Amino acid sequence: MHLVVQDPAGAHRSTPPRKPDLLTDPESVHRRVDELLTRRRPTDPPGVVSALDSLCRTVRDDLDLIGATVSLIPSVGTHTVCAASSPAARRLDEAQFNVGEGPARDAFGARRPVLAADLESTHAQRWPGWIPAALADGVTGVYSFPLHVGAAIFGVLTLYAGERALDQERIVTATAFAELATEILLDGTLPGGDSQWEPDLGRTLERHAYVYQAQGMVMVALGVTLAEALAIMRAHAWANGDDLTELAGEIVAGQFMPSRDIR
Repeated sequence: MHLVVQDPAGAHRSTPPRKPDLLTDPESVHRRVDELLTRRRPTDPPGVVSALDSLCRTVRDDLDLIGATVSLIPSVGTHTVCAASSPAARRLDEAQFNVGEGPARDAFGARRPVLAADLESTHAQRWPGWIPAALADGVTGVYSFPLHVGAAIFGVLTLYAGERALDQERIVTATAFAELATEILLDGTLPGGDSQWEPDLGRTLERHAYVYQAQGMVMVALGVTLAEALAIMRAHAWANGDDLTELAGEIVAGQFMPSRDIR
């Protein structure tokens, strides 16, 4: 409803309704986010992964971001990108696993959001192995929100920002998206009332299974600890510009075995 206001000259003017204060009315944020997610493209397939892909695209567009990802992190040291707004965003998140550092891993370990608005000047030493890849893709700020219920944590929603940093109001909206992502992971409830678990959701986690199998093989072959084996694999992948999961697949297939010397 528009209000009609009379000015001193006697003229009437119409004013739009006041926009809800998102900082003091979080329920309005959740309602708006739910409405946005109900507008999923008709061609989107059913299932949890598809719903999370849609969520990543929606939060990217709504908050004017470069990209967004949802990572499943069953335990410390594991990391699987479940959903992404684009292939470029997926590569940025995968790079955190490859180098063993990054905001998603920190958010999971600390069980609280990691808000890094200026990567180059204030966080260059925090993630020295990952930040160059982020900056090369035009990312200047990153925001990671743990997906959890109480002490139980399942993964992380990570948002990649360009020149426009997230202000407090947009962080509130991002938090609402993270809470919805948690609900989707927990019970498969999709916006609009559907409840459809994707039968092969487990395939999303299987992609990194080779990494841990290869880690054990390197440990035995080189006589090192599990932690050292993973460090050697990461070093070889980084030095040669390879994806860690692809390297692991070659190790498991018997096509390659890294040495202690990185060349």
